This record gives sequence, structure tokens and C-alpha cells, in this order.
Amino acid sequence: MAVRNEENRVIRAINSVLNQSYKNLEMVVVDDSSTDRTPEILYELAKKDSRIKILRLRKNLGAAQARNIGIKHSEGEYIAILDADDWFHPQKIEIQVEFLEAKKEYGLVGTFCITLDPIKNRILKTQLPITHEEILKTMAYRNPFIHSSVIIRKSILDEVGYYNPRYRRAHDYDLYFRILSRSRAANIPRYLCFRIKRMHRKRVQLESILNSIVIPLSHFRVLRKNIIYYPLLLRRLITLTFLLIS
Repeated sequence: MAVRNEENRVIRAINSVLNQSYKNLEMVVVDDSSTDRTPEILYELAKKDSRIKILRLRKNLGAAQARNIGIKHSEGEYIAILDADDWFHPQKIEIQVEFLEAKKEYGLVGTFCITLDPIKNRILKTQLPITHEEILKTMAYRNPFIHSSVIIRKSILDEVGYYNPRYRRAHDYDLYFRILSRSRAANIPRYLCFRIKRMHRKRVQLESILNSIVIPLSHFRVLRKNIIYYPLLLRRLITLTFLLIS
């Protein structure tokens, strides 16, 4: 978990990991130079559970590099990603580890997700493509994984490389393409990840959408016959246009 200034949410995220039914885990938390009470909270939690490892960065490096540092300091066979404002279902890791143990040809597995929208006071259920074949089709025009839902084999990450810091936004999308160039992937059709809908600044939205267009175009070799779904990128181009003129 990479975290920066999440004093109001980080406890929930960490507790959702510590309370997993799967107990044989470590939690590597990379504090990306927080300026609020996040560092104090992290060290207090680490005192209570030896499975927590805190790495504090003196300089703000951004989420991609912070996550890379966390992965390099991880000792497990599998890497579970968690954003500091999201949280897990208690059985999430156990279910995904069982999947990966049974299916060695899979290097990545995600899950469905529930998003809470506090502004409109509603719950959004995100269903995603389940099979490897469905995921490849979707990759041509949008990200088919919820970032905080994925678990990745460490051996695959060591093989294809970690997050590319060149992409401040959508760097997970780029990583998934590289993983799919070497292994299969799936989403488990269960709601095992939770998050709060947040409003982003216009600049962040523009950067995210632009990267989500550039990334699939740069990985056409992974998609092979599925590049026929590229025309669906037009929807992102339209969204980008509206943002630019608004």
C-alpha cells in the first residue's frame, strides 16, 4: 500500500488487511512523504502488529514509484495491491490465493467491487469481465480491473517489471498489459473490494483519460486479434474533448 495524507481512512484500510481470514501475510506500507498525521498512525498500528512494515519516503515520489519500493521490499509469493482509501472483504485474499494456487497459468486475478457514493447516497456495484478472453477484449478500450482488487504473482512482476513511473495516472493499466503478455488473468465474480467515490481535479481527469488512450495503443501486440475493439476508444476521446472544452 502506497499512502499519502490519508489520516482519516488509512486505519480502515490496514485493519481490513489484518483482519483477513488468510493470516500468512505481511503488510508493506510506503508512506509517500505524508504531511498530516498519517506517519504517526502508521507507526502506532505497526507497534500492535508485527506483520506491518512501514517505509517512509523523505520526498514525494508519486504512487507508481512508492508502490515499486513496496514491492521490492515484499517477501511474499503474491502481491496484493491496496489504495489507502479502499478496503477488503475479510475473505478476499484467501479466495484469490486459492485461485492462484489451483491455476498456475494465471499471474493476475482481480474481483468485483462495491463503490460508495456519499454525494448521491448510493451504492454502485462494479462487475467486470471474468475470463481471460473477455479481459483481452476489454483491454483494447478500458481497464478491466479494479486496482485495489488485484493480486499478482511476484515472479511475474519480477519478469515484466513493476509500475512505470512515466505514467502518473493509469500506471496499473500499463502494468496489466505487460503481465498479460506473459500469463493469463481473471476476475472472480464476487464483491471483495470496497471504495469511496472521490471527485478528482480536472487536470487529474485529463491525464487519466489521455493515458487510458495512449496505453492500449502502445500495447497492440498483446491484444493481437482483439485490436478490432480499438474503435471503442472513441468514447474516451469524446470524454476527453468534453473535458477540454468545459
